[in-house]
Amino acid sequence: MAEKNIYTSILDYMCKNYEYSLYATDLDAKSISLLQRSVASLKIKAGETRNYSIKMALQDFFNAIFQKTFVYEDDDRLRIVKYFDKYVQTEEEDKLIHMLRLELVKYKDEVELLTKENCLYMFDKNSRKRFEIALVSFPNNLIKDIIRNQISIVYDLEEKDIVIFLNEKIFVKKFNIVEKSLTNDSFMLNILDDDRFLEALWKEVKVKLNESFKSSFDFLKYDEKKFYDKYPKKFIFIIKSVVRNSFISLSENDVNSYTNTIFKNYLLKMLEEVANFLFSEVLESELRAIKFLKFYSQSTKILNNKLKLQKAPIMTKEGKVYNYQNIFYLLKQKELFESKITHKKIELKNLQKKVEKSFFILQRSEDEMEKIKKRRFNLLKAIEKVEDEIDFNKSKNDINNLNLGKLEFSKRDLLEEFKQVEIRSRTQINIINNSHNELEKWENKRHQKNILKIELENKYFIIKDEYRVLCEIFAKVLSQEPFELEL
Repeated sequence: MAEKNIYTSILDYMCKNYEYSLYATDLDAKSISLLQRSVASLKIKAGETRNYSIKMALQDFFNAIFQKTFVYEDDDRLRIVKYFDKYVQTEEEDKLIHMLRLELVKYKDEVELLTKENCLYMFDKNSRKRFEIALVSFPNNLIKDIIRNQISIVYDLEEKDIVIFLNEKIFVKKFNIVEKSLTNDSFMLNILDDDRFLEALWKEVKVKLNESFKSSFDFLKYDEKKFYDKYPKKFIFIIKSVVRNSFISLSENDVNSYTNTIFKNYLLKMLEEVANFLFSEVLESELRAIKFLKFYSQSTKILNNKLKLQKAPIMTKEGKVYNYQNIFYLLKQKELFESKITHKKIELKNLQKKVEKSFFILQRSEDEMEKIKKRRFNLLKAIEKVEDEIDFNKSKNDINNLNLGKLEFSKRDLLEEFKQVEIRSRTQINIINNSHNELEKWENKRHQKNILKIELENKYFIIKDEYRVLCEIFAKVLSQEPFELEL
């Protein structure tokens, strides 16, 4: 059909001459005129217009590159209107979103390949930063929504698919038909299987949790029963806020499903953060922290001449029991080794500067020695040349005493300078030897300090591992409701 020929010819022309980077209204009158000439020889059916096919082809072309347009005739000329994207008020803003789309299109094949393979796609920190910079003139509270909207458009996401902003990264997940029929719990676990996502999610939750210790979750003011009552609610609140902020467009049911699944997975890790904060406050001699730790580290007490078990003891798998005293001793040991290692690192840094300075002095001394050697060599050649000229003059029958005197004078000057160069050479050799000795001295000191640092670190790793185990078992104790049992 003739009409189809015009339509397909226009699409072919546009694909051949323009790329994704073309912004619709940048197709000016001259360009449209050239386009119309390219199909001028094609015939159309009676009663149909050539411009209608051109308009439809242009609209479909721009729609294919994610730009919604309307093409109309005005004074026998075709004109293009570009509909602004969501959140946009001006053409300048619309062009910024167009630039963002150009960035997203670069990843289209990769995203579609991985999401087709049922993988979670991750844009790293640098990529997310570029997306956000492209929208720098928009209000901060709109940037995430704009990026999410454009990702949905470019990668053809459906309602159930998700875009997650987390720990300076962006995650994209397209669910296949089978996944979309899963129950909520299975649906959540499918996302939470990705290690990169879990790492980013935990970092975000960890930051929010630690921020809360000094503000909304000052757990040190609670007694043991109130703490046990308060912390699950607080953890859920923190996780829910992270989920809402990261996923944004989730329904309340989905928010709750994610929150509950994450809470189950992260409960002990969050309590380990509680333990870690508590121990740091104990080292700062915070009385409330000391009182809190003493309660949870003393599993038994005597009341009315009866021994009462209040909670499970803090005990390792090997049977080592921790009480306040040996916990405090471990904390002080950890602090001491951290201080020593920091001090050693400072010493090593200073020694490294001395090594670098000595090395620079040695290099400079050796460069100077090369200049002296070069000057010495040139002087020897000059002296040899003058002596040859003196011998030549003396061998002639008619000796020119004036010329010979000048040559002898030059030789004396050269010999005197040669003596000075020899003195400088010997002096420079001493300087180089001293520089070598100085460099060797600082390198030896650096090496010895580094050995001490490694020895400290090896001992610290043992203490740090014990501290890690302590945090884990203390977290389990915190997770268990206090009780009283007479023995």
